[in-house]
Amino acid sequence: MSILLSFRRLSARLRAASPRSIAAAATLLLAGFFLLDLGSGPTISFGLFYTLSVVLVAWRLGRAATVLAVLAASAARVADFYLNRHHDGALMLVYDLLQSAAGYGLAALLAWQGRQLFERTARHARHFQHQARRERRQRRLEATIRRAVLADVPAIIALTNAGGEDGAFDQNVMDAVRQAALTTTFSQGIIDGAALRDVWNGGQTVVPIEFWVSERNGQVAAYMMVLGVDGNKGPERELHALAVAPPFRNTGLGSAMVNFFCLRYQQRRLVIATKSDSQMMQMLVRRNFQQLTSDKGYDIMVRD
Repeated sequence: MSILLSFRRLSARLRAASPRSIAAAATLLLAGFFLLDLGSGPTISFGLFYTLSVVLVAWRLGRAATVLAVLAASAARVADFYLNRHHDGALMLVYDLLQSAAGYGLAALLAWQGRQLFERTARHARHFQHQARRERRQRRLEATIRRAVLADVPAIIALTNAGGEDGAFDQNVMDAVRQAALTTTFSQGIIDGAALRDVWNGGQTVVPIEFWVSERNGQVAAYMMVLGVDGNKGPERELHALAVAPPFRNTGLGSAMVNFFCLRYQQRRLVIATKSDSQMMQMLVRRNFQQLTSDKGYDIMVRD
């Protein structure tokens, strides 16, 4: 455990070091091992340790610096070999230099690939962690959703009124007479599970209706109204209204409500009317909804 902790601390320090500091450290490493080579005579070679300098440069610095490090390590190894051991002429000198460059170049390539693999792994790990946190948050939010009861109607009306103020709903929902009518309609819809609605091809018909609310800390934080599309109680379900209380916006609650709608009615054809370029439109596109048509300034999105 202590070795792992030390490695992590060393890695953190290397990541925090400036390129100039890395270059200086690599140069000192190479010079130090070269001096050890010269002082140890022909019996001991430190040529393998030159790889540390090359790997350090390849891990943190660019391609040009890596090439220079490979050439410097190769030159140091060949210089020590010829100064301390033997002299076989210029051709052998070139051969040894190329051989050394190939070996240190391979070490640099492996270090560079290792860094790429490390960075990709780190990115994937961060992505999965973010995804896992988001999914946990979504599950917690979805766990707050329940079917509405009569006691929730005042809160639902208040959220509808807030939606009218924000422009999400028609302005007439803020009218006192309209709110009284909505209170009666919503209450009766919760009791009967059916309500009268306008249909797209004209006229009115009775359709199934369901209200769902998200309760957080004892407060109704959001609600959605789900309607049938026609009077024959067909398979379609429309997310007719969705409102989130201002304190709970931008917390993922709206997305959780849409997820709940898609999951709850996944065996049905789903319909949602939304404005173009809205946040709702973006959520629907991510959930494989497609535009069917446009009506009264709204895009009708469907998912089969």
